[in-house]
Amino acid sequence: MREPIETFKETTLRGIATLVPFSSAVWGSGVHSTNEMLSLTALDRPVEWLLTYAARWQAEDFLRAAAVARPGTALRNEDVIRPPADFRQTAIHREFSSPGGVEHAMMIVEHNPITDLAEIICLFRSNAAAPFHQDETALLEHLAPHMVAAWRQAQLAHHYRAAVAGGGAGLSGHENYAITDQQGLVHAAGEDFCLALREASPGWRGPLFPPELHDLVTGNSSALFIGEYEFTARRANDRRLFAVSRQVGAFGLTPAETRVVRLYAEGLSQRDISRRQGVSPATVRNQLASAYQKLGVHSKLELLRALNRQT
Repeated sequence: MREPIETFKETTLRGIATLVPFSSAVWGSGVHSTNEMLSLTALDRPVEWLLTYAARWQAEDFLRAAAVARPGTALRNEDVIRPPADFRQTAIHREFSSPGGVEHAMMIVEHNPITDLAEIICLFRSNAAAPFHQDETALLEHLAPHMVAAWRQAQLAHHYRAAVAGGGAGLSGHENYAITDQQGLVHAAGEDFCLALREASPGWRGPLFPPELHDLVTGNSSALFIGEYEFTARRANDRRLFAVSRQVGAFGLTPAETRVVRLYAEGLSQRDISRRQGVSPATVRNQLASAYQKLGVHSKLELLRALNRQT
């Protein structure tokens, strides 16, 4: 049985087919500036068709070029080639699309300018007499940002569950997290994480993490303090899960107390924290007691409220 993350795009595409009918579809995730593809889902499209496209026709795909240049705008073949009927005379349509059962296409690219990640969603119709209409382009423009946001959250939640391995209470505040590969290339990142990283490393732009986080990417460190932010990292499947939070230094917490408080707030038990930090349970208890006193709280609920006021 496949994991939900493996079927997320397919399930989502089938869901929007009730609103914008199509015969087949492709949803790719990649890097906008380099055209590197990180993942690709094809719905009712043969793999051989995609391989032929990548090897021979991608460079001639006028619709893709236009969509990449205009992120957030859903475009049809007839929006790019004028007059509309002329797109049928292009080589890519005559020799590739039409013989492959694609008579009409509609595409949108959603680009994050901070991470440089892009999502490309392309819908196809095989009936030459059933073009996509302008109201359908407007609908896709409305749906696409929600689809992309849900995909980002699904990735973060999936890898979070792997990282905590049952030791946490579940993902909360997913906008404070990011996922990278072992080289530090971003695969998903929440908005708050991106903004914090831009403050910690002015001018940063993805898809690679900045040098300041090198030790976290390589695993040489599990936590780094940069300015007012604490960045943490842990292994999640074949990825690295990163989190960011503001330091609670205004209350005089030490770095060790800050780490313990954050882990405790995430749902880890004191025993789990002691194993992760490599200290005794008594040390964890003492650090929590000190943090409670400095924060002026008396329960875990009050602790969470105090932390939320600082983020």
